[in-house]
Amino acid sequence: MTPKPPAIVPDRAGEWSILRFGVFEVDLRNGELRKSGALVKLQQQPFKVLTLLVGRPGDVVTREELRCQVWGGDTFVDFDQGLNFCIKQIRAALGDQADTPRYVETLPRRGYRFIAPLERRELTLPPGAPTGGNGAEASPVGLRPLPFPSLAEVHRGPHPAVETGRRRHLALGTGAFLVFALVLAGAFLAGRRAGQLPAPEFHRLTFRRGIVEAARFTPDGGVLYSAVWDGAPAQTFATRIGSADTRSLGYPKARVEGVAGTEMALLQPREGSTSVLARAPLAGGPPREILEDVGQADWTADGSAFAVVRRVKGFARLEYPVGRVLWETVPGRISHLRVSPRRDRVAFLEHPIPDDDRGSVVTIAQDGTRTTLSADWASLEGLAFSPSGDEVWFTGTKLGADLALYAVDLKGRERLVHRSPGRVVLRDIGRDGRVLLARNTFRMEIRALIDGEDAERDLSWFELPLLTDLSADGRRIVFCESGDAGGPGYGIYLRATDGSPPVRLGDGRPFALSPDGKWVLSRSVRPPFDLALLPTGAGDSRVLKDQGLRDHRWASWFPDGTRLLIVASEAGRLPRMWVQDVAGGRPRPITPEGAAGRDAVISPDGRYVVAFPAGATRALRYPVEGGEPETIAGLEDGEYPVQWTDDGALYVRRGGMPVKVFRIDVATGARETWKELAPADPAGVSWMLRLMLTRDGRSYAYGFHRALSELYLVEGLK
Repeated sequence: MTPKPPAIVPDRAGEWSILRFGVFEVDLRNGELRKSGALVKLQQQPFKVLTLLVGRPGDVVTREELRCQVWGGDTFVDFDQGLNFCIKQIRAALGDQADTPRYVETLPRRGYRFIAPLERRELTLPPGAPTGGNGAEASPVGLRPLPFPSLAEVHRGPHPAVETGRRRHLALGTGAFLVFALVLAGAFLAGRRAGQLPAPEFHRLTFRRGIVEAARFTPDGGVLYSAVWDGAPAQTFATRIGSADTRSLGYPKARVEGVAGTEMALLQPREGSTSVLARAPLAGGPPREILEDVGQADWTADGSAFAVVRRVKGFARLEYPVGRVLWETVPGRISHLRVSPRRDRVAFLEHPIPDDDRGSVVTIAQDGTRTTLSADWASLEGLAFSPSGDEVWFTGTKLGADLALYAVDLKGRERLVHRSPGRVVLRDIGRDGRVLLARNTFRMEIRALIDGEDAERDLSWFELPLLTDLSADGRRIVFCESGDAGGPGYGIYLRATDGSPPVRLGDGRPFALSPDGKWVLSRSVRPPFDLALLPTGAGDSRVLKDQGLRDHRWASWFPDGTRLLIVASEAGRLPRMWVQDVAGGRPRPITPEGAAGRDAVISPDGRYVVAFPAGATRALRYPVEGGEPETIAGLEDGEYPVQWTDDGALYVRRGGMPVKVFRIDVATGARETWKELAPADPAGVSWMLRLMLTRDGRSYAYGFHRALSELYLVEGLK
């Protein structure tokens, strides 16, 4: 039976409390969580759950109690997913770990328990403020009644874990304070909700298994979207709300990038090259190519101009209109390009790390004025202008991987538009204010085949494990966890390939394991972005100063274990490869500016590295001690080096899924197909993130991401 909500009762006449544990404070009056005085962003639903847990420290709060108190006893939402989301958000905000908790302990299949000692600090109400009292009907400081019932009606004695004997510690036997704590937090949150518009209406448009890559409204209110269904190549589809008629327009592997009048803009990939911008009729028909080497594009609604992002000799170049360069950047990448309805500026997401979605929301006016509207997002995906052009809407998060929908005006004033459990991605906003949102389920996965075994092992862990290295004997992998479980600074893990649990080595982005297996080379994801060596056993970490290098894209070890190969750039310059002694000293460039690669591939004797010259699609080998680069016999355009093995073979791969891997004899140029790699379930898997191979060629590991999504048309978002 669901208990009735109690009357609002203060802890003591005229006083309200802040709960402290460690460096954290839960401000029950203002509904805020702080760390060492600084505000920690915590969403509304997770804050409710945290309030209930700290209101009963040491007690098990069951999942059923949480469902009744936070979601309501008759809720029809996905409660398990919602509660798991809340607990993940709480742990991420507190820097807590599920396996070694300091604050929130999980009781499997039962509930959760707050295990840290609590202290209370009182805040005096302003003179004349109503205090309520037992049976009082007035709400303190004008707060509204609880939207959910309280758990604190039953008086409880203190739990041994929090019994300290000091008067200022929270006395669990004082039922009035527990009532007050839960009531005040709930009332505050209810007050914040007051005056909101009716809930938006969601209309599902897609029902197949796969990923929606892009979507746009058409002038007549229809919807175009590009999707990869059931592991088949991407196609473009047309549909509309209330209709079961979804029509394929063809255009294999193309992505819709804009709509103008009766035409759409498409990006079509080319083998071994970047995509080609084309235009095609909305009704379907042969596309007409417009521009080569385009990575992102948008089309003004009147069809008068394109905005494009092109990679030119290593620079990411933004042009609007085509041919007029508004912005050029060396590090990072630009995504989700959009032109304002007023055609006076473009907006985009800027990501400082090329293969990471951290970043900022940026606009550039036609006169070249660049404005960062919102910065320091842990994950950003999806952007569009409001119909008036006064705001930029985007989906992002400051922590973890679950995105919410935000709006920011051209002066940088930000507001939350919509939040729900899961990863929602903004795809488009129509002229009438309707919104296209994709709800994505996004995971990274790792597979490995170790010498002597017959089948691949699943070595995935948490939600976003990014594989970065495989040990020389194939017995350990290194990966980065960038989701909620990794925390705001990401997590670096070492895991045995026998499937035993991984060991967390520290925070940051890992690169490579040393040849002797004693160190992991890594880099922080926050300033000052120094390289560091993390011990895999006992010992202290070491920081390697950057010596003037920036934008460390990748780094690895030479076979002798005394030198590092670093892919980085100097300020304002293109990236290149450098060699640096582990003991210290200044790095030395070994390739020209712009000559780099996705991975650091080094010959077994340490004499050569493999890199792509600036703007080239075929790699060369560069002598480490200087000299002219050399061609690699048997290598073809669009092939990416994986490993140079001890027997003198270079293993390379091509994109797509499944991934084709070839073995090339470096001495003779003879080549053969080695393997085709792909997960058994291809749904939602569009490309492989990384492939690692041991130097003996007997063990391998690969990582990929799986994204499944449904597209919704949403009405009523403001």
